[in-house]
Amino acid sequence: MGTSKLAICPSCGKPVYFQGGNNLAACACGKVWHRTGEALAKVKMELVEGSADLIQPGTTGNWKDVAFTVTGRLRVLFEDQAYNYWTLDCNDGVTRHLAEGYGLYTVCEALPFNDATIARKFRSDAQMLTLPDDREFWITARNESSRIEVEGTVFVHGLPDRHNSMEAASDTERVELVAYSGDVAVAFACHDVEPELLFLTNTREAEPEGKVFTCRTCNAENRVLTYPYGQSWVCGKCETRHSYASGQYATHGAQHTYNQEFCFDIGDSITIEGGDYQVVGLAYKYDTDSWTDYWHEYTLYSRLRGFLFLTESDGHWTYLKETRNAPKPTDARLHRIIFDKREFRRYSKYHYRILYALGEFPGNAFSNHEKTESMDYIAPPEILSIEKDHQNRVTWFRGKYVPRGVIAEQTTSSLLARAGIAPAQPSLINVNTETIVKSGGIALLLAMLVQILTGSMHTNRLIFDSNYIFSDSLNTQLFISPKFDLEKKSSNLELDFNAPLSNTWLELNATLVNAVNGNEYTAEEGIEYYSGTDDGEHWTEGSQSETIHFTKIPAGTYFLQITASRDSNMYTRAGLFTGKLIYDASTYRNIWIVVMLLLIWPAIMGTIRYYTEKVRWGNSEFADS
Repeated sequence: MGTSKLAICPSCGKPVYFQGGNNLAACACGKVWHRTGEALAKVKMELVEGSADLIQPGTTGNWKDVAFTVTGRLRVLFEDQAYNYWTLDCNDGVTRHLAEGYGLYTVCEALPFNDATIARKFRSDAQMLTLPDDREFWITARNESSRIEVEGTVFVHGLPDRHNSMEAASDTERVELVAYSGDVAVAFACHDVEPELLFLTNTREAEPEGKVFTCRTCNAENRVLTYPYGQSWVCGKCETRHSYASGQYATHGAQHTYNQEFCFDIGDSITIEGGDYQVVGLAYKYDTDSWTDYWHEYTLYSRLRGFLFLTESDGHWTYLKETRNAPKPTDARLHRIIFDKREFRRYSKYHYRILYALGEFPGNAFSNHEKTESMDYIAPPEILSIEKDHQNRVTWFRGKYVPRGVIAEQTTSSLLARAGIAPAQPSLINVNTETIVKSGGIALLLAMLVQILTGSMHTNRLIFDSNYIFSDSLNTQLFISPKFDLEKKSSNLELDFNAPLSNTWLELNATLVNAVNGNEYTAEEGIEYYSGTDDGEHWTEGSQSETIHFTKIPAGTYFLQITASRDSNMYTRAGLFTGKLIYDASTYRNIWIVVMLLLIWPAIMGTIRYYTEKVRWGNSEFADS
């Protein structure tokens, strides 16, 4: 910790404290002073009033094993948003900044580039940014400050008269350029961090008081609790829409529709993904491109986690939250994005209109909102959504499908029945098609390997291979084989038979008889074969061969009785057939049963997944992409 340094306010003579190496502080009289050596220069900034932000001067924390204490902040109001730039007095001797707003937290470290070199970057309107060390970035946002407020003591570069920002990202890192004047600008390396990983202590306990605005239509007073982050609201009395951005008060007219039913009311508490939020805004929107998609949207707010948007469409619930950990802007041109080790597919591209709204909303929600282009990418149960506003600023949101039960247990309202499959709704079969096919293939391969291994253990001994000739006068005739010995405790036999059939049939009834104890094992099978010509095309039907199986036959001495029956038509009936008896034969019948059983589950999974995805993508114009 640095030691406090005292200076005397040139305006009122009261003491002004500059903590450590900080060079910007405010006097109790409301003047803000910049110190260079012992000299004080007045800067055009205001004091933060009535703050209820979680972080405050004196808040302590830890980032990557570096302990820090917050000394103060600049609260910068841009065109339609507000961000805090907290000064961190770190125990490693480095002054860092914590950029914070809307639930996004970023530790900023100054890069060692010439200030004037960075300042020149602001004079270009290029879409790409090249730093002096030749690293290239895509510019994602440009913001010009309209008002700067001070709390505590802070460190800035140069004598500030502005706080303009340029945000840029590459595949692996983010930077933010801040111009403090026309000639002084600094590039910061940005390290996004979840608030829980900052381990903040000594935070502010005061609840938000917001700011009171008077409706220009009915003169009713409206308190916007989330101001200055929420800069749009709807009058609670006459429902006129308003905004207060860049110091300008604007009225945006009345509602497009009325009497909407919502499952939550303003002020209700909702817990999503372990975070506690309060409902501050309600909206009913529709897709102006398709004219068929309508949804209810709940704006939720938390002092720690910022804003979260909970949507309901056709009984399905999904949440979205702004994120800096996102694909690069050029990925939004693709139909498929590989991000965070998952493949996200483009599902929709649309513009929207707010038909009905109540409460308050972040930014200027009612001005130029119909010009915002939105695109959704899905990897159920996750969703990525990108918005490009009228100034081509790109904002990414990331979210998940919310199970119905999570919502049902937090509201007393009746929920709409679910219809269809939502874009981010997880499938009942939570595996992709490729995995299903691979699992079926692996099961088939294992079954075949087992068959090969077990087949190698069989002897496949030929007992006899004989021709059997019918007597001309008989259509049913008995044939008896010589005796033979079976040695294995239990095994199987196969009787393969075939006949030169032509437009006729043959049926065998085979009985295996134990010559010692008279036990019998009987099986029967028939064959038929027909052929002809139909409309000049030759056709055949049936087979001239078949196999009779005997299974689990115990050891002993046996003979085989074959009762053969044939067609009585003397012109087409069979005259002979061949029979071949194989002992301890390798059988493929059981393996095919096993294969079918093994493939049943992959087939069921594949069928369910196919129809789920068919319904899901039925409403998407990018289904074939």
